[in-house]
Amino acid sequence: MDFGCEKHTAVRVQNAYKRYGVSNVVLNGLNMSVPQGTVYGLLGPSGCGKTTLLHSIVGRCEIDAGEIEVKAKKKSKIGYMPQEIALHKEFTIIETMTYYGRLSGLETNKIESRAKELLKFLELPNKHRIINSLSGGQERRVSFAVAILHNPELLILDEPTVGVDPVLSASIWEHLLQMAIKDKKTIVITTHYIEEARQSHTIGLMRNGQLLAEESPTDLMIKHNCSNLEQAFLELSKKQHKFRTEKEALEYVSIFLITITTTMSIQCADVVFFLSCNFSIFLRIIGI
Repeated sequence: MDFGCEKHTAVRVQNAYKRYGVSNVVLNGLNMSVPQGTVYGLLGPSGCGKTTLLHSIVGRCEIDAGEIEVKAKKKSKIGYMPQEIALHKEFTIIETMTYYGRLSGLETNKIESRAKELLKFLELPNKHRIINSLSGGQERRVSFAVAILHNPELLILDEPTVGVDPVLSASIWEHLLQMAIKDKKTIVITTHYIEEARQSHTIGLMRNGQLLAEESPTDLMIKHNCSNLEQAFLELSKKQHKFRTEKEALEYVSIFLITITTTMSIQCADVVFFLSCNFSIFLRIIGI
């Protein structure tokens, strides 16, 4: 959907809602802005909606309400590495790269040269190895290679460093930063390794289907007087929890008011005055 993306914004999400079933709200009015030519680290616990958000950005999932705009208008301009392995198990590594390279419009010589670079960079085994014979970590590296093979404008990576050797993981991050700084590529990356994400230009802290903050790692830690991102995330999570609790309490009060004013001869104004003077007592009574 198009709502006038700013010139230097690669991805914008506005008031995104997504629900599975009756009560499972995965995205809850989420807003997100990814500057062009930067690495955006999306952090959050399992089940907070990160993967659904990425699926929505690349078009694999449709939101129920809200708007999403991606500056890269062609699929060939987007690289996507899903959390789950989605490779053809019977292909060899080189066949896999050739297959996806052709889908992206690359010529044979370009595919071969890129494959050679990526095999070396990602420390992959012989290019004729069958995918089904690879370890889980090797499969993830092939999946990462496929995502960056065609040198996309926008790169969406869902936990690319899970199960990867720390030294190689550091090289991958260095490569991503170079892609953003030198080549002006935009990268959105999710990770469970919070401190790893300090290398990102912008951090999006996600919880319960919402972004609690969207700032540079340094600004985020300074703002919340924390020495690391984990502490900052904890402080923001506490604030969100308190806000949700108070909101639920107010909703409970509304139901309480309607009930007693319709079943008893009590003026609503008198009840509101009483509760405003004794709100903390009321919360303790109802167990909030």
